Amino acid sequence: MKKKHIQQILAVLPNGTTLVSEKIDYLDYQTIAIAKNITALDAYKIMTSYQPKWLEFLFKIRDFLVRLVGIKPVHGFNKPEPHHHNLETSNTLHFFTVIEQTPDKLTLQVKDSHLDVCLCLRITNNTEKTNIMYLIASVNNHNFWGKLYMMPVSILHPFIVRQLFRNFK
Repeated sequence: MKKKHIQQILAVLPNGTTLVSEKIDYLDYQTIAIAKNITALDAYKIMTSYQPKWLEFLFKIRDFLVRLVGIKPVHGFNKPEPHHHNLETSNTLHFFTVIEQTPDKLTLQVKDSHLDVCLCLRITNNTEKTNIMYLIASVNNHNFWGKLYMMPVSILHPFIVRQLFRNFK
């Protein structure tokens, strides 16, 4: 991803956004209007409450392929363990580690030897009835395998997020 494009995205992100690191190789964001009473954690739970079969299939392909280079499987968003949505007993949500959690911000991270990923759900005020939720994805590649992994992911990620946003309707 070109530095100019990353700089353009950084310029429009809300204050308080958490990114993967100072070095960013991939940066994308999507927004959606949500009800005032939805917290960042609630938004995550809504988004991941249902994944289409094609996305489940993509996660299975991903898990099969990445095992070849030593990356852990993630198993998608289907049927999380009960403790995976209870932050009093676990600091994980599905395959993410929870880094920050406030009503208007949820920062999730995955780190491995090939790349680091950070998702930041940031909620900002919009109107009397709605807020805007930003879903910001940032990635720092560590090596060839991280770059190779991100080639298809960088194309598919915005589409996948739009599909998960449909769970708000």
